[in-house]
Formats: sequence, C-alpha cells, structure tokens
Amino acid sequence: MKLYDNKMANSPRKVRMFLAEKKITNVEMVEINMMEGEHKTPEYRAIAPNSRIPALQLDDGTVIMESTAICRYLESLHPEPNLFGESPIEIASIEMWQARIFNELMIPLAMGFRHLHPAMSALETQNKEYGETQKNIGIKSLKYFNSVLSESEFVAGDRYTFADIQMITTTDFFIGLNRLNLDDYPEIKRHTELMSQRESFTA
Repeated sequence: MKLYDNKMANSPRKVRMFLAEKKITNVEMVEINMMEGEHKTPEYRAIAPNSRIPALQLDDGTVIMESTAICRYLESLHPEPNLFGESPIEIASIEMWQARIFNELMIPLAMGFRHLHPAMSALETQNKEYGETQKNIGIKSLKYFNSVLSESEFVAGDRYTFADIQMITTTDFFIGLNRLNLDDYPEIKRHTELMSQRESFTA
C-alpha cells in the first residue's frame, strides 16, 4: 500500500497517527508537496481526481480517499487496538463526536485560516469577510468543545479513540494558525497535553 501524504496538512496527520496507534508499518509513504502544486499535477490527479491528500493506494491499484474512510479501512484490516468502537453505543458515540468536531470546529477554523492567512493567498481565492465569519464560528465552537472536555478525559467516553485523533489534529493545527491562544481553552489544552504523551502525537 502507498499513502500519499503531506507533512504540513492536518488530514494526512490523522492517518499517520492512526497508523502509529495501530503500529502498522507496511505502508509506503509518498510525500506530495502542495506548495509546489504537486497535488494538481496530471500524475497525482490520475490517482486522486479531486487533488486532495491523503489518498491510500492499495496493491491492486484501488484508491481510497478521505482520511476517515482510509482509517476505517485500516481498522478492518487491523482491528486491534480498536479505535472506532466495539458496542453499538460506543460506535455511535465515536462517529457522532468525530463528525461534530469535523463539521462544527475543523471546517470553520480551516476556512478562517484559508481565507485570512497570508501564506494561503497562493492557494486560495481569499474572501476576508467569509474568513472572519468562519473564524468567529470556530471560536464559538472552541468554547463549546472546551466545555465538553471538562466532563470527560477523552472526547468519546473513557478511552482514546478516533474522535480524539480528530480533535487533536484539529486543535493542534488550527488554533495557532488562526492566531488564537490555546491558554484561553484550558480543557482543550489539557487534552492536548494528554495527547502529546502518546507516541503517535509526533507522527
């Protein structure tokens, strides 16, 4: 298998962390330089038509795109340690929190970064008003998820799951890039410190 990766992006990091937690080592990593436009070349578009990263290419040529789908596929091959849930309620809880973090927190913070940060002007047709609106939505969501984490050590229950991977790859990446202060969200900071103790954090 080959994983088309980018060390600077948060979505590929989800897969790298998942691989590290599973201790899967038989995946060839192929770095795609987005700043140089390698994700838009005909060669890469033949693999991933939407030009997105990551993409997992199987040995038979089949390509799986979208980080969560990739991780679900890998979980089916390597079910332990379980990161997507075992009982019906745990599976539903992990799915719910992962989706909520992605849609309510990651997307607005990502849009704030993409439309406001000068470094993104080469990759994005920036709309400052839209970026500010999305950033403000992201700030409200940070406050909400900070309160959620005050009730539980982990995001979805009493153990580390894929929902924690979604959370840490979102907060560790986008809080700083939106020029926000992690200290303003003490429970998210606590979660960050907890995640940083795992080997997968540096994946």
